[in-house]
Amino acid sequence: MFATFISVFILLSSLAFLFSWLRAVSRAALRQTFERDYSADVAEASQLEFLAIRRALQEYPEEIADYSGVLTTLERDYEALTYLLRNAGTVHVGKYSRAERLLMLDFQLLRFWVRVQRLLGLQSWHSALLEMTSILQYFGNVMGQRLATSPLF
Repeated sequence: MFATFISVFILLSSLAFLFSWLRAVSRAALRQTFERDYSADVAEASQLEFLAIRRALQEYPEEIADYSGVLTTLERDYEALTYLLRNAGTVHVGKYSRAERLLMLDFQLLRFWVRVQRLLGLQSWHSALLEMTSILQYFGNVMGQRLATSPLF
């Protein structure tokens, strides 16, 4: 009985430390500065809505009562941006950087966390949605920078 408790405790502690490490690495990657903010251009060209959602979450968080529509839109934007990152006609075709892979994992964990928080009736899911928009903004900037510096264009 005691050995089982210790095993479960070690497993849960390890998962908590892994999650904390992933969040710290993700936040460090999101602090990267770009020579120019390409995310608005990429969002407009691809008809993505993550910047409008970000603005609404920052300015009018109380008006967003239903997370499911916002989450669905962010998921659609995520799929579009990761597709573009993988398949755009640049020298990086078919490749993700280590930071991009970690941010993709972080996005998926945040998506799960938003659903869990909403299921439990917690109201802190707004901040997780805001972090998801930051990840999408990073992907938009990476995509724009790749296109701007690509020798193929």
